[in-house]
Amino acid sequence: MPFIKLLLVLAFAGLIPTAKDNVSQQATMQAAAPAAQEFFKYIRTHRQAKNIVINWGTTSITGVDHFVVYHSELGDFFDPIDQVDPDGTLKYSFKHEGVFPGYHHYYIAAVMTTGATVNSQVDIVRIVGH
Repeated sequence: MPFIKLLLVLAFAGLIPTAKDNVSQQATMQAAAPAAQEFFKYIRTHRQAKNIVINWGTTSITGVDHFVVYHSELGDFFDPIDQVDPDGTLKYSFKHEGVFPGYHHYYIAAVMTTGATVNSQVDIVRIVGH
């Protein structure tokens, strides 16, 4: 029991990192990034033959290292499917090739040079059949 008390005293004294410390560090990193509604102008998805095209626009690319395109079929767990490097423009496009019928959810993460990320809204497209 004395060991637990020692750990509690050290944690309250700030000598042992806690989950709270990690949350505040993440909040500080996110505070350095612009808000999504200020950064992303739009995200649009549409079917193109057997593919889905994702278009998005930004208000600026200052501080952007790269974009990551995320996809989900159910809308709850998203997987990164590709990375797009900024090319100096404010409009970007990505083609997700060979998709199956069903609902497809997409969002874009702008990864900043500071390590912070800014996420777009999720856009959904439904593919009925090929």
